[in-house]
Amino acid sequence: MARKMGDEQMNEESLKNTVFIKRCENYDRDQLSRLITEGMVRLNYRPQGKVMVKPNVVFAYNTKVFGDMAYTQPAFVGASLVTLSKSPGVKRIDMGENCAVGIPTRLCYKSAGYYDEMKLVRKQAGCPVRVFCMDEEPRDSIFIGGVVHDNLRISRKMARADSKVYLPKLKCHCVSKMTGAVKLNIGICSDDERSIRHDFMLNEKIADLLSAGYPEFIIMDAIDVGVGNEAFPSRRKLGLVIMGTNPLAVDIVGARLLGLEAEDVPYLKAAFDRGYTPTSIDQIVIDGDLKSIDDLDEQAKRLMPYDDEFYRWQDVEKELKRMNSPMRFMWGPYRDGTGDKCLTGCVMGLKMFLGNVEKYAGAGAFATAKPATFVIGRYEEPIDAGGEEVFLLGSCARAEIRNAKKITRLDKCFTTAGDMNLSIGHKLGMPAITRNPTFLMDLVGATTKASAKKLISMRYFQDINHFLTKMLIRRI
Repeated sequence: MARKMGDEQMNEESLKNTVFIKRCENYDRDQLSRLITEGMVRLNYRPQGKVMVKPNVVFAYNTKVFGDMAYTQPAFVGASLVTLSKSPGVKRIDMGENCAVGIPTRLCYKSAGYYDEMKLVRKQAGCPVRVFCMDEEPRDSIFIGGVVHDNLRISRKMARADSKVYLPKLKCHCVSKMTGAVKLNIGICSDDERSIRHDFMLNEKIADLLSAGYPEFIIMDAIDVGVGNEAFPSRRKLGLVIMGTNPLAVDIVGARLLGLEAEDVPYLKAAFDRGYTPTSIDQIVIDGDLKSIDDLDEQAKRLMPYDDEFYRWQDVEKELKRMNSPMRFMWGPYRDGTGDKCLTGCVMGLKMFLGNVEKYAGAGAFATAKPATFVIGRYEEPIDAGGEEVFLLGSCARAEIRNAKKITRLDKCFTTAGDMNLSIGHKLGMPAITRNPTFLMDLVGATTKASAKKLISMRYFQDINHFLTKMLIRRI
């Protein structure tokens, strides 16, 4: 059973493994500010100097179509920023994020309502609060010495911050089982390094990133929880704000609320293997409005049932059958001589891509879509395409294909949802967002502004210098 708090003063070790949980049904800024202040006092978090704050913004655009559950809610972010800004000793707060590959972060900020929220924040803040896009700013190189990354280039504002605060959104995830504070580190990588080993070594990569992204304080948005695919989740009410100073402890509690044990979450298991602790719910002090594992399990009933919606777009074949689609999915190992399939690369991109299509075109569009076959990995049996198109997704995709109208290969590792949207979204016989004039105008506009900012900030020149000194000379 998880340890309970007594009335005695918590020692430093207990604080590290304490998760402080408060009930909160709505995104009321004043109430959130009071709860966050209480959590900071209880967990003895006293930020000083420059504070870097990172929310969770996977994707945001036209919330009436795609929903508003793929990101930390703006009122939650605003309340956190204002509360932190009024802490004695805090001189400046910088909030930054890098959203899904291929989408300018500033477009997601705008769609999520972050820029509007910042106008309210600045009126109440006790120190300067700035928002920036990690994909537009200069980076510092830091040594990690990990399995995937020796060095990593992260935002200069983050690298030079005196303290880091994470604001994850508790959600299900189509390959990692859940999104929490540890998984949030994928967003500290810009697109060039984010794609490195975002394949069968993704969980090792996430464990590496803890060296660069270990927050001193976590405030998890678990008021409304996202279930299903992490980019287009459905809403379920949980009514909690979860705080801690150890990202693993917070995620272990989050996993329990989602019906998972710590060992069920692959990136947590990878972190445990590196020596990170705690490694189980029994090692965590549960404090606040909930006091025990039994309390967590009782609260978790609000997220039930664990039905098809809860696991939406976590199994491609199942979802295609649900919508009576003529499209097929063939999935094999990522290399010869092994039966291992890559669970975290192109297949994740396909789940997000098709989940996007369902949100935009509707489930009914899948039934009338063109017959087509998606292939990931080395599929051993011959595939009869029946005169229709075949899409080979990823560098490892191989198959003996017969009677195909056309074979389209996306030779990337990994192939993202953005790659699929741009390359094949218009070929499926369904409405595609890449043919939507409003979206294209918004995308071009945001990309142009992002490019101008990268020019002004010298980010382009920094990247060119990195290529010349670190890559080109090595090749020569």
